[in-house]
Amino acid sequence: MEDWIESLSFLYTIYPGLVVAIEANGRIVKMNANAAAYSQQSLSGLRLETMIHNLIIEEDLEMFERYKVQALADTAQTYRLRLHDDNRRILTWTVDHFTFFADRGIQGHHLCIRDISESVKQQSITEEIITRYHQLIDVYLDPIVIFKDLQIVFINEIAEETLGGTRENLLGEKIRRFVHPDYWDSVVSRLQTLGASDERTEILEIKVVNLKGEAIDVEVASKAISYEGEPAILTVLRNISARKKAEQEIIHMAYHDALTGLPNRRKFNQELSRMILERGLNQVAIPLFAVMVVDIDRFKMINDSLGHMYGDMFLQEMGRRIENGLSGCKGMLARMGGDEFTLLLEDCGGKDEMCTIAGCITKAIQQPFHLNEYEFYVTASIGIAVFPDDGGDAVELLKNADTAMYEVKKSGKNGYQFYTSGLNAQLKEKIELEGELRKAMKLNELLLHYQPQMLALDQRIIGVEALVRWNHPTKGLLPPNTFIPIAEESGLIYDMGTWILREACRQMRQWHDAGGPRIPVSVNLSTMQFHQSNLVEYIRKILEETGLEPQYLELEITESMMMDAAASTAILTELSTYGVKVNLDDFGTGYSSLSYLKHLPINKLKIDRSFITDLTLSESDRAIVATIISMARHLKMEVIAEGIETKEQLDFLLDNSCQEIQGYYFSRPLPANEVESTYFLPYH
Repeated sequence: MEDWIESLSFLYTIYPGLVVAIEANGRIVKMNANAAAYSQQSLSGLRLETMIHNLIIEEDLEMFERYKVQALADTAQTYRLRLHDDNRRILTWTVDHFTFFADRGIQGHHLCIRDISESVKQQSITEEIITRYHQLIDVYLDPIVIFKDLQIVFINEIAEETLGGTRENLLGEKIRRFVHPDYWDSVVSRLQTLGASDERTEILEIKVVNLKGEAIDVEVASKAISYEGEPAILTVLRNISARKKAEQEIIHMAYHDALTGLPNRRKFNQELSRMILERGLNQVAIPLFAVMVVDIDRFKMINDSLGHMYGDMFLQEMGRRIENGLSGCKGMLARMGGDEFTLLLEDCGGKDEMCTIAGCITKAIQQPFHLNEYEFYVTASIGIAVFPDDGGDAVELLKNADTAMYEVKKSGKNGYQFYTSGLNAQLKEKIELEGELRKAMKLNELLLHYQPQMLALDQRIIGVEALVRWNHPTKGLLPPNTFIPIAEESGLIYDMGTWILREACRQMRQWHDAGGPRIPVSVNLSTMQFHQSNLVEYIRKILEETGLEPQYLELEITESMMMDAAASTAILTELSTYGVKVNLDDFGTGYSSLSYLKHLPINKLKIDRSFITDLTLSESDRAIVATIISMARHLKMEVIAEGIETKEQLDFLLDNSCQEIQGYYFSRPLPANEVESTYFLPYH
């Protein structure tokens, strides 16, 4: 046999595949046993080209011809061929082709052939499985994230939406970027358990923060896998934001009143019991907390006359008014049922602050309320019980607060009362004071003091405000805050207001006649006076009786009196036409609408003393006062500040072009004779 055939004879015994020797003309001259067994017919003596052309699949013929050409120039090469077997199944061969040359040209070829059909088939199946796997997880309804070393290496399509990005800007990101900081430790703890187990982690609820900054509630479960031949973690996320929202709504419904949205009786009792237990366990000194029961007086009349729909609207508004009256105190307002609301006041500072809150609530509720083209006036009765003095448990506290509330109702409604063991004695004293107040007006025990209003630059008096005092026969001179609330609760305020108005006009006319300066007197109108049907005629009559000209009377009203803008505009326009000026008192503390204010015939805005008190300390108060002054100037209104007590307060007002001043810095309220001797003496 020729030398080129024998040169690789060892391959014919040790090579695990097929070995074939082919002459230059393509005739097969030798093969190993594997090659002989591979075919049912003897291949010896056949031309390779004939065999190939008979068996090779059509797509590979061109490639085979190219290899033949390359064999003329290269001694060794490897290529792959696909052929049909006798059953027309596709076989795949890997061919190592060795060419031997001599002086006269190519002597022959050795072909070492391995049948890799099965491995190719398995690879094809694997690739198909992988393709289908990727297609499956791309249409999976939950986000899937695969990460290695805490770095994202794969996400499905829904994960792009959840994480707020695209594959391009999400792949390679660290997963910590997406886990809310509150949950990172829990996530790390779960992932550490994966190294010791083939099981997936238990489902964990966390928040993820996507690239858009949105926080999303999700459930996550993870499992250790092999991805691209390396260890990785596959995590499935399920967006549960909608479910969490529904759960929260269900919980909210269980603990809140459907009509007002406020906490209900169950929530209130739960919170009250918690606070009692908390303070029972805490042995150190702790702030007081209180229970307030607020009952709306005359609600039944509204409900019966207008129907339940308007009654519901009324209760919603009452809830809002009570909340506004909390004045920033920490606490909980609940609707217990019907027209009864309950307040739990926590860390409110003490009984003085509780009184302030209760007073704010009663004032807010008694403002006019408009329903179905009608104007209603209601009041509130409030009972207060303080822990632990008035009860050591929830039941006792609520019972005693109820008791105090009913005592308020018995004594005329529209007020508040603390529960005490001597409650009856206190109520008796209050009733007695009301009786004495009724007599006081008949016995001329009421008197007026006058506080000067000054032009700051030249300290010239430009007006006075009339303020009522009660010269009690045994208790001495009482300030208005001790008896005005009683007058309002009992209905005496109308007669008292009429007396104050008449006396102030009389005194000013007397000063004018005596040669005093032609300045006006300011008189506060009560809500009852302002909303009477014949207000202008009522004012006209008093001015005619006293002889005071209309331009020297200034009526001070509060913002809350103008809740009905249409009615207020008509009243104020008529007063203005008559010549009486109207000042808006306590400006900034009420409920007026600036859109109406610019159309109302208001002469002057009075900045409330609550903004003046901390003027030098509070940047917010300074901003409010400056804004009020600027607004009044643009609305062509005068502006006066009350409650001025220090030079620093005065300097700020002057710097902001507020010249009219009222307060102790210039003068306290004075009896009429002291006003004369101090300010009118040059005119005598």
